[in-house]
Amino acid sequence: MSRNSQNRFLRSFAAAGSGIWQAIRQERNLRFHLAAAALVLYGRSFYSFSAAEDAALFLTMGSVIAAELVNTAVERAVDLCCPHPNPLAKLAKDAAAGAVLVLAIVAVLVGLQLFWQPQILLQVVELHLRSPLRLLLVLLAAAAGGWFVFFFEKGKAATETAATDKKTDD
Repeated sequence: MSRNSQNRFLRSFAAAGSGIWQAIRQERNLRFHLAAAALVLYGRSFYSFSAAEDAALFLTMGSVIAAELVNTAVERAVDLCCPHPNPLAKLAKDAAAGAVLVLAIVAVLVGLQLFWQPQILLQVVELHLRSPLRLLLVLLAAAAGGWFVFFFEKGKAATETAATDKKTDD
């Protein structure tokens, strides 16, 4: 592999990382899915899943997050191509969002299948209620997750302002 192709290869990873970071900064739904994945990973620590169950869990979480990234790409591409309201543009955006919704519903079903074990759930609740420190940490993590989902919007205002300015210029 030549030096130039190695550089292109590494730049492609940098571009992918940049795209993920920009989507995290600008897309509340992606942040919601990431916070939900963090909650699932915490809950997973109380279970003894098989390798196949773990694979189903990780594939499901990854699929939802990847679908949200694709949805973001579709929305941005449609906005770029169709700055004015267009029924076909709306259909494309709605279909991409619908794909994410379908995967999210499937993810909830997979989660219920894996996590719905009343004895373990009761033990987890009792463990947290018996330990004020653990309960406080979970509540703080929940508050941090809420902040991340609803208030971590760096860059979105600038993007919306630029889009608004472009529409008023047209």
